[in-house]
Amino acid sequence: MDILDVLNELEELVEESTKVPLVGKILVDDELILDMVDHIRTALPEEMRQAKVIMAERERIIEEAKAEANRIMTDAKDELSRMTGENELVKQAQHQAGEVVEQARNFSREIKIGAYQFADDLLKSSEDTLGNILSQVKNARAELRTPPKSEQEAAATK
Repeated sequence: MDILDVLNELEELVEESTKVPLVGKILVDDELILDMVDHIRTALPEEMRQAKVIMAERERIIEEAKAEANRIMTDAKDELSRMTGENELVKQAQHQAGEVVEQARNFSREIKIGAYQFADDLLKSSEDTLGNILSQVKNARAELRTPPKSEQEAAATK
């Protein structure tokens, strides 16, 4: 018999017992009460053993849950650490890429300036050469316009 059943019977017995007038007490069959207490005593050890088993199982489940929670937290911390490390590597790579791009821009600028300077020097040299040639052409034309002195003297004597 279950303890709860015995306790329910005991409660019914108290409620159905004869009341003593003016005193507020009840009359109960002592043998019936003692029999119920005996049932409670015999059922109680089984109920306590079941309660202990349930408590032990509860503790085991709680410990497993704590261990699983700790494992999850450790995994999460490891993953966060790994991701942070990867993020740091990405930041470093982006920084280095930025530096390489800046160096390439500077190098390109220097090459462009050098090319402009070279072209300007080449054009200056060509301009100087053409200036000299133009000067020689002008001198040659001027010489052609003025006849030599021997011919000027001959033309003056005629």
